[in-house]
Amino acid sequence: MKPTNLYQRALLDIPDDVRREVALSYAVADRIYDLMKSAGMTQKEFAKKIGKSESEVSVWLSGGHNFTLRTLAKVSSVLGEDIVAVPMQR
Repeated sequence: MKPTNLYQRALLDIPDDVRREVALSYAVADRIYDLMKSAGMTQKEFAKKIGKSESEVSVWLSGGHNFTLRTLAKVSSVLGEDIVAVPMQR
């Protein structure tokens, strides 16, 4: 079997929930990065405003971090925009 075929088969074996988790994780990281840049904020400035180390923010922006709702709410507050939008009953 060719390596490419093996790779394609391996990708097909990844459960849908895992695919969605990875996609969402990278989308959240991209959204935070885009909002930081739109605000003209460096990673260092953002880290200070949110009360985290610059290295922790770097991990967040790499796309592999599993955010808590509390952290997402704080990030949204600091950046002034929602990171994730979910319809809520009010």
